[in-house]
Amino acid sequence: MRVRMRTAGAAGAAAATAVAALLAGSGTSTAGERAADGVPSHGAYPGGRAGPDGAAHAAPGGAVFRRAADGTHGTHGTHGTDGGHGPHAADSPHGTDRTAQAADRQPFQQPFLVREDQFSPANAFIRPDAVTYDLARVPAGSGITVARRATRHGTTVWLRVRGLLPHRTYGAHVHTRPCGGRPGDAGPHYQHRRDPRQPSTDPRYANPRNEVWLDVTTDSAGRGSAVSRHGWTFRPGGAGSVVLHERATRTGQGHAGEAGARLGCFTVPLSGG
Repeated sequence: MRVRMRTAGAAGAAAATAVAALLAGSGTSTAGERAADGVPSHGAYPGGRAGPDGAAHAAPGGAVFRRAADGTHGTHGTHGTDGGHGPHAADSPHGTDRTAQAADRQPFQQPFLVREDQFSPANAFIRPDAVTYDLARVPAGSGITVARRATRHGTTVWLRVRGLLPHRTYGAHVHTRPCGGRPGDAGPHYQHRRDPRQPSTDPRYANPRNEVWLDVTTDSAGRGSAVSRHGWTFRPGGAGSVVLHERATRTGQGHAGEAGARLGCFTVPLSGG
């Protein structure tokens, strides 16, 4: 099933309710939403449950991350599930990125987007939106849901998976291109400020504030969820998929952003379309 919603004005409240209903039970906290994200602080948020400590946690650079209700960590625009912190993107030696600034001024015709699908092999007769490249670790029939809320002030992306291997951490990131028959077809990670050197392993660029990291740890039933919040918006046409990787995302110099092999990919037009 795929759900796609366009909202404006008063219809936004109905869309928010639909997002919450779709992702209900994801285990994502409601506490301490940042105003820049455009997400209500009173808890109108997919998942509908606060973390076990009932509070948000401050992280370097003023970002906020939240503990999932099952005790695991999702990635919330601040750090990966391994708990490591990458340097702030503002440390870039190139200063302000004019391309990124221009993207932030783009109007949004589709503030809410929700997509849901089941993974199928890449060699299927009709290639699905959700593709598995490793049937052992992303089984056919396992599911993925991605939701995005975009405003002029920022972007929030939610991820929920089900039917994956239990008690396992998968790296997950937004990538630049749609999925294809080969794992590399989705292109590199989306970066708000683009590293001039690719593939990017410099933590000044490959970090969870400049990219969208959604590392997720599954429970005993293979379910898990994560959320990433940013004070910027996607460039039009620049973000086309969410990719699942074999392990948690690394943060150190020379291998920042690496998470092993690409196991599955879900085509989602996060930046419009």
